[in-house]
This record gives sequence, structure tokens and C-alpha cells, in this order.
Amino acid sequence: MTRFARVPRCRALLLCVLAFSVTRAAAAEDAPQPIPAAAQRPAALLPLYASFAGLQLLDLHSTWRALDSGSVEANPMMSGIAANKPVILTVKAAGTAGVIAVSERLRRKSRTAALIFMISANSGMTWVVQHNYRAIQK
Repeated sequence: MTRFARVPRCRALLLCVLAFSVTRAAAAEDAPQPIPAAAQRPAALLPLYASFAGLQLLDLHSTWRALDSGSVEANPMMSGIAANKPVILTVKAAGTAGVIAVSERLRRKSRTAALIFMISANSGMTWVVQHNYRAIQK
């Protein structure tokens, strides 16, 4: 038997209580402080994030439909992977996460800049999606 196994139950219980109380005291010291008003997330950012993700999905759908109808991918960086659905889905998910992460970092410095950035990203993706759907109609 190991030496720790020989410790009587009351000592083991005492050690557990002591460890728990030290952990609780350390957690109380590290309690999160209130977020300053300048760093709080504007209410419009979450809907902008959701709409950006939705636009990315629409871009995937419209790209695949355009490729199926005989169009070619105009973006040279995506032309090699546009037909490979798992790869393009992964790239789009990573891109969406990256844009949201950049916006969150920007928000900590300037809430207005984060809003402008996300409005611009949504506007750009809206243009791409409408362009893809128009290519399908031709």
C-alpha cells in the first residue's frame, strides 16, 4: 500500500476540505470584474455575426449551383477547391470564424469600428451572393 492510502479517513477529509477552501479563495480573488462600458458588445453585433454566417452558407449554395450549371469560380484563390465540398465548407467555416474573431478583437478597442467592419463584411458577402445567383439565372 502506498503511504497516502494509510492516512486515516478524517485526515483525508480534512485535506479535501482544506484544498477546496484554498481553491474557493483563489477563485474569489480571480472573479471577473465588470466589463467597462467601452468594451461591451453592441447589441447589433450578434445579428451581424448571424447574418454573416448565413451569407456564407448562401455563398456556398449559390457557388455550388453555379458550378453545376456550367459557370466557373471567378475567385482565383478558391477556383481549385470550389468543387470539393468538404474542403470549401471547412475554408468557409474558418473564414467566418476568423472574421468574427477579428471583429471581437476590434470591439475591445472601438465598438464603432467593429460595427463598421461587420456591416462592410456583410455588404461584401451580400454582393457575392447576389452575383452568384445572377450567374445561375443566365
